[in-house]
Amino acid sequence: MSTILRRRRLGNTSCRAISAMSTTGINVVRNDNMPAVLPGYVFRWGCTSSIPRDDSTVVVNHSEAIHRVSDKKGFRLLLDQHELCPATWGSLEDYQQANSVGAVVVRPAQHAQGRHVHLCSTLAEVEAAIAAIGGDYYIGEYIEKEAEYRVAVVQGRVAWVARKFPGNPEDVAWNVARGGRFENVRWDEWPLKACRYAVDAHNLSGLDFSGVDVMVKGTDVYVLEINSAPS
Repeated sequence: MSTILRRRRLGNTSCRAISAMSTTGINVVRNDNMPAVLPGYVFRWGCTSSIPRDDSTVVVNHSEAIHRVSDKKGFRLLLDQHELCPATWGSLEDYQQANSVGAVVVRPAQHAQGRHVHLCSTLAEVEAAIAAIGGDYYIGEYIEKEAEYRVAVVQGRVAWVARKFPGNPEDVAWNVARGGRFENVRWDEWPLKACRYAVDAHNLSGLDFSGVDVMVKGTDVYVLEINSAPS
């Protein structure tokens, strides 16, 4: 028996759908309602709670890796070191020293569901966005993307690719929670450079499975973030 372990208010629809499609039986358990033992395979769905286990328990997606990608700022800076994402700065001082020109996006160090996105064109707007966030943040180069994909990577290999379409084309973040949608991409039409970048980013995360958001502009590819509980 396998179990998907999820947090309250996270992944209910996705996890139930996976369970319903399984031919071998997959339980969905919330972290505030765990039994005394979770035997067999336990798939963490963005959940880092301690798992009650026995000798048969095998955990998929360890808590350390989930913490790593949930720190959106820290992981984005790691992606930047490997030249996998838009240019990213962890402080206003670093951004100013870079003498960057053009629009940037300012976001909290931790964020979800396409919220708290500040598109800025001037230094004054950047400073106002930082003040509005009121806590830790990061600044990223704004790329006017032509396409965005969710690449599902499992154990270092691409399992499937979906193209994202925004609910509002003017949105900076194309997110299902904001009215967007996914459309499956046939394997013979996969954007291979985006897939390669997704695998490289996944391998930095330490996750067993992930949903990697990748955007494309012309021939350029940029990883945006990694999801440990992908829709």
